[in-house]
Amino acid sequence: MSRAIEWILLGAGSCTAIIVGLRRHRPARVMPWLLLAGAIAALAIGDVFFAFDEMAVATGFYLAMFVLVAGALLQFTQGGSVIVDRARLIDMLAFACAALLVVWVFVIGDNTFLGEVSPSDVIGSLLLIAVAARLTLAVPRNVSAMLLLVGSIGLLSGDVLYPLFPGEAAETGFRVLYVTWGLAALHPSMVRLTQPMTPRTTGWHGRWAALLGASVATPPAVLLIEALQGEVNDGVPIAIAGAITLTLTITRLADSATLNSRALARERGLRGASTALVSAADVSAVDEALRNAVAALLPRDAVRRVVFAPDDRHLAAEHLPPPPPGRRRTWWVDNGDTSAVEPSAPLPGASLPTADGPGHPSADAVAKPDSATPPRPSRTRLTHRLREWLRTSSAAGTGEQATLVCPLWLEPLAVARPSGGALVLTGRRDALSAAHDALEVLAGQAAMALDRISLVEAVGRRDSDLYLRTVISNTADLMLVLDEDQRIRYASPALHELLGDDELSPLATLEDLVHPDDRGQIRRAFTTGGDGTMFCALRRPDHSQVLVEATYRDLRGDRLVQGFVVTMRNAAEPRNTLDNTPHREQLDLLPAWINRRSAQHKFRY
Repeated sequence: MSRAIEWILLGAGSCTAIIVGLRRHRPARVMPWLLLAGAIAALAIGDVFFAFDEMAVATGFYLAMFVLVAGALLQFTQGGSVIVDRARLIDMLAFACAALLVVWVFVIGDNTFLGEVSPSDVIGSLLLIAVAARLTLAVPRNVSAMLLLVGSIGLLSGDVLYPLFPGEAAETGFRVLYVTWGLAALHPSMVRLTQPMTPRTTGWHGRWAALLGASVATPPAVLLIEALQGEVNDGVPIAIAGAITLTLTITRLADSATLNSRALARERGLRGASTALVSAADVSAVDEALRNAVAALLPRDAVRRVVFAPDDRHLAAEHLPPPPPGRRRTWWVDNGDTSAVEPSAPLPGASLPTADGPGHPSADAVAKPDSATPPRPSRTRLTHRLREWLRTSSAAGTGEQATLVCPLWLEPLAVARPSGGALVLTGRRDALSAAHDALEVLAGQAAMALDRISLVEAVGRRDSDLYLRTVISNTADLMLVLDEDQRIRYASPALHELLGDDELSPLATLEDLVHPDDRGQIRRAFTTGGDGTMFCALRRPDHSQVLVEATYRDLRGDRLVQGFVVTMRNAAEPRNTLDNTPHREQLDLLPAWINRRSAQHKFRY
């Protein structure tokens, strides 16, 4: 009875330690640790029945323990967590299982001293040690992985020593298993074991295929050899080894099929995105094509935010840290603030106090519940809290939130669009890592589309300027076309004649042509935007001045212009024979020095 109580306390303590570790450290995925807790519970229940000499029931729980542990270890190596090349691990485990079966049946089976040892337990323990050792090698100096390895070694020692030397001393290995696996969940390094990493895609080589085929064929071959020799003495080890190798093979094939289907989905998504980006005529079409491509490349719940910044100004508005030094195709930005993660969805059937109406109680009803309503029973409350914790754990453990920045840079075409920009995706790090290469290609295609659009618009603006220059080359209209930074892109020939300057500097702006007293209103007018009229004085190279009336139009939104169009009129020239001076209502718009000169001329008579 005392031994049964001991196993109950050890199993309950280890399971409680795992639950506490999950609540405290919040790993990326909770399912491996929950399966490990279930395996410890099955082992403890089996030990309790073994203490009461219920061998059949105890054996059933021991087998369930191995199944749960195998599921937990497969979960630890799934989705690019820690071990990025799980295919080779599965192949080696299948081969090790087949080799252990051959050694046990044909070498150790006839040994009377080791005949009491359960071959299935030894094979399962050795496979657990192999996986735990691989975890330890994948994450050096990880305390949790080391504790899992120590617990697996303790399980093997208990399976070997207890049948040979029954007693409490031989059961020390099982106690070590309970303690170390519970401590592994309590240590902060347990988070590292489920941290997503970029999976490594390996090719299908003939030698590995032959090794996996030989591993699957070994248990039936051993069974056939024993049947031909007469009596089958190792039916249980052969069946267990066959089940393990078959499970590993199915897992290997399922992983290959999953990777193949994901690759095909990424290929279809990139092909559709390429078609949409080639036909995109403006930035909004590129944005729509990118978002559709991201939706096709990544799971729906994997991406929380997609930001398309076609230039560095939009990218600076996202308040991202500066990129690492050098030209890099992509870089990561870790989201340390957990408050930025969107809240998870409510449980099905739960009513939210958002508005009055059927199914939505009012705020007063939520704040002041009916006192006549009986309180919820404690069991229901406990079940609800457990479900709520599992839901929040699953929502928080779906993956580490990170931000992937894919810059829209193409070195050969940097002159066409030097403003940069980036595609910023925030979501689960494991999903972003799996589609990292595809997202990098997608960003490159988007950069090519933006460069093509910029070049087409530049050619269109050049043709428009040439057309305008040809049409108004013999007119007396004073016209300017300014870029967004007020740089003069086109000036009509009449303006050159008015200023007496045949050539303007390629970097000349409108402020360079006007009187210093008028530069303030020029700057304010074009900074504010919109259309308007103003009076300013142009300076000639001989330092003389010409008063002009400038009417400007804001055409920065026009695809062919993308700037300001300024039309000027010499204010000294009469509009008609009856009006040789500006209208009276326009006198307030004239510069101050012009108003002063008008006042002096008025009071001179």
